[in-house]
Amino acid sequence: MPLTIYRGFKPFLRDGDNAITATDAHSLAYDGQLVFTSPNMTFVPQLYDNPSDIVQARADGKFWVMDPFQWPQMYADAYTWSFTIPRRKFHDPSTDLWYAWWSPAFSDDFEPLSPGHVFGKLKSTHRDHLFRLYERANKRVGSYKLFRENKQDAVVGWVTGLRSVFERFKETRAWRDIVMILAEFQRRFLEIWSMMDYLEIFEPRLKFEDKAHGVNKTWMGCFTKDSAITLRLHKAGVPVWLIRDVRLVDDKINIRQVIPFTPADLVFGMYLHPIKNFAQPFDIRYKGPSDHQRQAAVRQPYLTFEEIPMDQTEVNRFAASREPSSGKAPTKTTKNKSTVYELTALRQNQSQVGRDKWCDVAHLFMPNINTFFASAMTHADKDLSRVKPTHARMDEGYRLPDPGLFVNVLSSQSLKKYLANWLACRESWLRHVYMSPPSPLPRSQSWRDLLITQPTTPQPSLSSGQMPSGKTGKSKAKLDLFFGDELSLLRQFWTGSQMLQWRGQKIEAATLENPPHHLIQQIIYEICEQSFRYDLLELDEHLAGHMRLDREAKKCRMELLRGIFPQHALSMWDKDFSTRNDGLNAESFQDALPYFENFHQVLITWDGAPQDLKQPFTESMPEGEKWQRMKQCALFYVQSFYDNTGHPPMVPHILYAGP
Repeated sequence: MPLTIYRGFKPFLRDGDNAITATDAHSLAYDGQLVFTSPNMTFVPQLYDNPSDIVQARADGKFWVMDPFQWPQMYADAYTWSFTIPRRKFHDPSTDLWYAWWSPAFSDDFEPLSPGHVFGKLKSTHRDHLFRLYERANKRVGSYKLFRENKQDAVVGWVTGLRSVFERFKETRAWRDIVMILAEFQRRFLEIWSMMDYLEIFEPRLKFEDKAHGVNKTWMGCFTKDSAITLRLHKAGVPVWLIRDVRLVDDKINIRQVIPFTPADLVFGMYLHPIKNFAQPFDIRYKGPSDHQRQAAVRQPYLTFEEIPMDQTEVNRFAASREPSSGKAPTKTTKNKSTVYELTALRQNQSQVGRDKWCDVAHLFMPNINTFFASAMTHADKDLSRVKPTHARMDEGYRLPDPGLFVNVLSSQSLKKYLANWLACRESWLRHVYMSPPSPLPRSQSWRDLLITQPTTPQPSLSSGQMPSGKTGKSKAKLDLFFGDELSLLRQFWTGSQMLQWRGQKIEAATLENPPHHLIQQIIYEICEQSFRYDLLELDEHLAGHMRLDREAKKCRMELLRGIFPQHALSMWDKDFSTRNDGLNAESFQDALPYFENFHQVLITWDGAPQDLKQPFTESMPEGEKWQRMKQCALFYVQSFYDNTGHPPMVPHILYAGP
């Protein structure tokens, strides 16, 4: 039964004693059975201290009322200086210090690479103001060091970190990244400034315990449930709000005023794409009450940066800008003096073998990875101890080739072979692997061997029981085992007209030494998308076999799996490309949600599905939470695939890049 406040509160002063001590109330507000009193402030801020509170950056890169740099928090031993963080309202907008809270506007404060582009830089005037913030922090800490024997205080290193963040402003970044870099720079500056106030003002005040100092209203202050901490902070002039159970509040405390809570006037909305105006919420960093973990989450550095999608014109301009200017000697190379390495060139000095498959090859030919799955690939636990024993795993091979093979080859001749061989046997293999995949599946090396081969004569057959000799013989025998029909097609191709087909378009093999970028992007996109569908189908059969016990159950299961994709199909190689990003790749949040809901319905029946994943999507769920649930689905899929194969999955990529 909920407790009801047993008495009302109204202004009251004791006879002959109107002083306000630490446990009295210059201001009082109450909520249910909790009473909030402050001995030195004229307002009581609303406290957000629920286990369900979410720490997530908002449109301005800050964390709304969960942010100790914007709103008072509970006192935390690990961050004792947080109550001396400056408050914005007491600083003049005409000064450099105002930039510690400044929020830029895309239309006014940003210099894009070109009109309508979301990549660029902050205008130089704003960068100058921000640099002066760094100079102020550096100067103040430098003066502090002169009078300290211990010159290795943490705050000294913080200045170096502040300068490192500032250097990012000199680079071309996505507007979304600039918003977060600016917020991080501001937090770091305010952290330094508050620590200096703590060391130079607060700590000296504690040496005179018999003297009560006037409150410093420019400080943020804090909440606490500890009367001793309230007394200590009150004497030092720190804004403080004491929280007590209504039953523990003395009837005779002095109360100057009873007031309602002050709500936060801070940016609450999620980040929106500045041109297309669709939501792109930032990651949720923490979920929980106001404690040291919340404060730690807010202070985490921002590390997830977007890549710059350059078209050929921009690449050429960028490459030209890197050529040595007149009077400077060109850089010497020893590997190949006749070849100049260009940004747009294929890899000329590094093979594809052994690359990190948890991230895409950075290349113009690679379509962008779906943002949900990009986050999942970053955050998945890659500890080998998670991988199941061999007998409990799925086949560790690959149904389709690694897309990285097509963008990280050693020469244009190799690129021609890779593309020509794939296009020549593509349709045959895709039908084969969908209807009756080989077991075991080809490994990475087998795919390399197939794509680089140029067969012109049939492989001699071996008599029964005879084993091929030598490394080359064994490799060719493996190719015959996996790709017998496909090798026959390749022999016909290389000894014939060398004409190819790609989605109704005829292509001469000779043109593939320097193919159009869009052609390679489409080929890679199809491989990524089709690999994801095949892998999902296999993983679902491995982890949810209990959902296919009879013909009707299997039919329902396949229907649900098809519902994850546009055109309601698990195969997409035999269907026209959509004219826009759709399905799990849809640009609109609402367009993607139905497909993610079907994806979610598949995942929750898998062995090992976490309990919190099983909560359904609801219309009333806040948009940010829906976004987070989508990311949770992607992470569970990626983690499950790794746990059951020992290698990362192929995940969805986006065919049509934004501006």
